[in-house]
Amino acid sequence: MLDSTNTDRAWNRLRAKWRTDPVMYMTERLGLVPTAHQYQLLAALAPAGAKVTVRAGHGTGKTTVIAASVFWMLECFDFPKVPCTAPTARQLRDVLWAELAKLARLSDARSLANGLPRALWLSTLFRITQDKISDVGAPDEWFAVARTARKETPDALQGFHASALTIAEGGQAVAEIGEGGQILFVIDEASGVADEIFQVAEGALSSRGARLVMAGNPLRNSGYFAASHKQDRAEFTALHFRSGDSPLVDPAYRGRLVRKFGEGSNVVRVRADGEFPRQDDDVLIPLEHAEAALARSDGIIAPGERRILGVDVARYGDDRTVYILRCGPSVEFIEVRAKENLMQTTGRAIMLWHELAADAIHVDATGIGAGVCDRLREQRAPVVDVNVAESAPEGNGRSAEALPFKLRDYLWLECAAWMRDGEPSFAMAPKDHAEDLAGELCSVRYTLDSSGRIVAESKDSMKKRGLRSPDLADALCATFAPGKRSMKAFVGTVRGGF
Repeated sequence: MLDSTNTDRAWNRLRAKWRTDPVMYMTERLGLVPTAHQYQLLAALAPAGAKVTVRAGHGTGKTTVIAASVFWMLECFDFPKVPCTAPTARQLRDVLWAELAKLARLSDARSLANGLPRALWLSTLFRITQDKISDVGAPDEWFAVARTARKETPDALQGFHASALTIAEGGQAVAEIGEGGQILFVIDEASGVADEIFQVAEGALSSRGARLVMAGNPLRNSGYFAASHKQDRAEFTALHFRSGDSPLVDPAYRGRLVRKFGEGSNVVRVRADGEFPRQDDDVLIPLEHAEAALARSDGIIAPGERRILGVDVARYGDDRTVYILRCGPSVEFIEVRAKENLMQTTGRAIMLWHELAADAIHVDATGIGAGVCDRLREQRAPVVDVNVAESAPEGNGRSAEALPFKLRDYLWLECAAWMRDGEPSFAMAPKDHAEDLAGELCSVRYTLDSSGRIVAESKDSMKKRGLRSPDLADALCATFAPGKRSMKAFVGTVRGGF
């Protein structure tokens, strides 16, 4: 690709060419053929001052193309700054930074195959650490840096400004804008970034020539990211990546989601279609809370938190027996089994009680689950019968507008409050089961009875809507049953949201 003689001059000619064409950079330097979606993003980002916002379904290659744009800015401009942020350190470290490391490795392999001098390999030009990529000659002025975006630290994007400006005599105008000192803001999983982050960063975003790319699943109907696709879209290049339009996504992916969660469900809309969720006022747990638990790193477990094993026992047909271990904010274990008899379920529960060091086993005792409870009690296991048909506990600290009807309704409200306020994490659970759990949690609706009490949607009602029984979600809810544990009062009302 590069002439081995006079390499610096040849390399700078290529840099100048790539500078105006990030698609060519991705192809020639990184050795990747962009999909149509990736082409769109790179082409939109090329002009100075470009502000690109992407709502996308899962698996469309957005992280790869964002990583490519980071290297494009770092290599093709002089003294650039690329602040990168996301709602969680895990998203930055394990996803975006891992992709950057992979692209550097692929580029090096391509450079080796093409006989490029090692001095011009990406891994030679830039030093890659777990939170920074910097030019080896000017690490303090030429870099990309990872900064987590949290409400508690809203200055993640503060303090970055483009520097290649010459002010005209008199100080009232810009005389020249150079190619150096460019800035690119990268915001991954942008729907989960708090508005406080964007508010703090407004000054930097207004730097002349500053570029912005933000992308993510459209989890929320409000906020800066949503506005960039709605009322403020004139200020952005708004792109839409559907999973079904990408060659990177299994063609059967959307169909699987539809079978699990229903056509038109928010899970299908967001994960597959890259559409914003509908405003379902009758859903107990918003999709954004469930998706946040998937993205969040391991929950911070306070001393003394009890380890609760929840068991939802299969009743008939395609129902599944589910085992879930929750400790404080962290779901540490999920196992799904089918067609077990009661003795097998009992034996498995006892085995997991020991293996997972659970403090208690909370079993849905309605119907055939009662037999499992009886047998566990005979085995002297610390079982808590969770009879969801019983009345909800009294004196639970809820307002009159958020009183549950039965114990099942109470458990769902407890879980909804935990999902909203407890910063839960599903990171330790198997990915497929964790995603199914998140989908089930945000699929259950509620109604109000004639006395104004909350009634969570039944399994039978969900099946009539063509949805699978929420066995994983019910197993998690069982871990909130009153037992030998401290109770956290639910604060809030249905009308205020969960």
